[in-house]
Amino acid sequence: MSKWIDNKTVIITGASSGIGKMLAERLMKEHNCKVIGVARSEKKMLNFVEELGDYAKLFTYKLFDVSSYDNWQSFHDWLVENDIKPDVLINNAGVLDGGLKAIDSFTDDDMNRVIDINTKGTMYMTREASKEMAKNNYGSIVNVASVAGVMGCGGAAYVASKAAVIGLTRHTALRGIFRFYEL
Repeated sequence: MSKWIDNKTVIITGASSGIGKMLAERLMKEHNCKVIGVARSEKKMLNFVEELGDYAKLFTYKLFDVSSYDNWQSFHDWLVENDIKPDVLINNAGVLDGGLKAIDSFTDDDMNRVIDINTKGTMYMTREASKEMAKNNYGSIVNVASVAGVMGCGGAAYVASKAAVIGLTRHTALRGIFRFYEL
């Protein structure tokens, strides 16, 4: 990772395991970032804090389900109360769950859960974080997608959710460029 990220305040969704946890750890240890980890499991977050040792001072977590827009307002209020102005958002939260079922066998529940977290969660976080970042006239948003969204490999719900994230990322990048030229 390059030096542009040094000493930034970074929100990472899905920070309790996998890619999100690894990113949080590297950003704190290698770039002195303050990380706000967003996840649903307090047990996993507490274990992670314990693993961080001295770096725990750079880590704060908030239990938050990205698939529910209603949760965003309480998260936003918490950011304001704690005077947290994010420089970077990493939309990493995602699930496979029943999303690996083929087009002829997925259920509505499978589809709704995968799309709610992978797609809607990314859209909610991007929309609201971009508003906050615009107030500071600075911000970067990173969306974690999957080759499945390009190649179509995997289950129907998962592929659709990750293809949507890729499209959203392109849209958001274009909006950022247009906003730059409007100034």
